[in-house]
Amino acid sequence: INYQGITIASNATPTIATGTFRETFVDITVLAVAITSFTTNLSGTPTNGARMTIRIKDNGTARSLTFGASFEACGVALPITTTISKRTTVGFVYDTTTSKWGCVASITEA
Repeated sequence: INYQGITIASNATPTIATGTFRETFVDITVLAVAITSFTTNLSGTPTNGARMTIRIKDNGTARSLTFGASFEACGVALPITTTISKRTTVGFVYDTTTSKWGCVASITEA
């Protein structure tokens, strides 16, 4: 598998370079600010069907999440906030027809 892992401590516009990886895992830990856009610093030319998983955990305060124009609900709604001190994991599949990352899974730990 053509895979990459990215770890980000906290950023309002996280930098995610997908390149041509078939699978990208982004781990956002101790999020201390609202994410105002996942799209702003998103780069790369993903292939059709590429997968991206984003796991987010706040720093003990719920934070709002804004994904932006490069993301869309694709059977599953995009999460709009974190749950205090819980990990939220969101799965995406890239669609070259829409040029967007479609949300196919979203779950927050119990």
